Amino acid sequence: MTATHKGVSINYTDQGAGLPLVLLHGFIENSAMWEDLVVPLSQKYRVICIDLLGHGESECIGYIHTMEEMAGAVHSVILHLKLPAVSIIGHSMGGYVGCAFAKAYPEKLAALCLLNSTPLPDNPERKLLRTRANKMAKQQYTQLIKMSFGNLFDSATKSRCSDQIKLALNQALQTPVQGYIAANSGMSLREDYSSTWMQGYFKKGMILGESDWIVDSDRHKKDFKDSCDYFKIIPGGHMSPIGQTASVINNILHFLQITLSST
Repeated sequence: MTATHKGVSINYTDQGAGLPLVLLHGFIENSAMWEDLVVPLSQKYRVICIDLLGHGESECIGYIHTMEEMAGAVHSVILHLKLPAVSIIGHSMGGYVGCAFAKAYPEKLAALCLLNSTPLPDNPERKLLRTRANKMAKQQYTQLIKMSFGNLFDSATKSRCSDQIKLALNQALQTPVQGYIAANSGMSLREDYSSTWMQGYFKKGMILGESDWIVDSDRHKKDFKDSCDYFKIIPGGHMSPIGQTASVINNILHFLQITLSST
């Protein structure tokens, strides 16, 4: 199914019934990453999985997709479906988009859970890595994707989930170069959403990997746990939906049960 945002097509899936739950994938992922989570989640909720701009079957609108622009595309899908306030689960980049959505469309957000994600901006080192990656993407794209994607997994997950990782890598390789560069540039430019997170009236959750080298779980426990309605550190690295699928499902359901029952 598709909606339109600024003249381009945004792909989404829609399954189940109940309160609306929007799942936002991470960088060089797409809505297919949620496949193992949709069935259990859709037993209780209406689950909408969206391909973010330049990913999956959603089109690009330029060479920089800011988190605000991606949040606008999510908002277009929500308006297209005539949904009330939604709950968002955002993995990695999807969490950044969720934070941008929280700032731009607070009236449309009931709850936001950051899965292996953060309200913090890139540090200078991370910005430099993104600049270098965008240059490499223009010449050695396949090599870049294989190298960077492999680095997202902890060693235990690599040995235990090799088939799932191979499938996810094949999906990542389908991301167009323009979509890669546009999203990578947008992530580098993203603002600090800490104030939005701390001061927002939506229900808040974080599910983080204890060995995630991208999102420091110990730092987030210190800085953000007290502002969360739900906070959980689980085993594994950055790709919890693959490495810790059952735990992610259980924690998402627990987050929603706690937060939505009190709204």
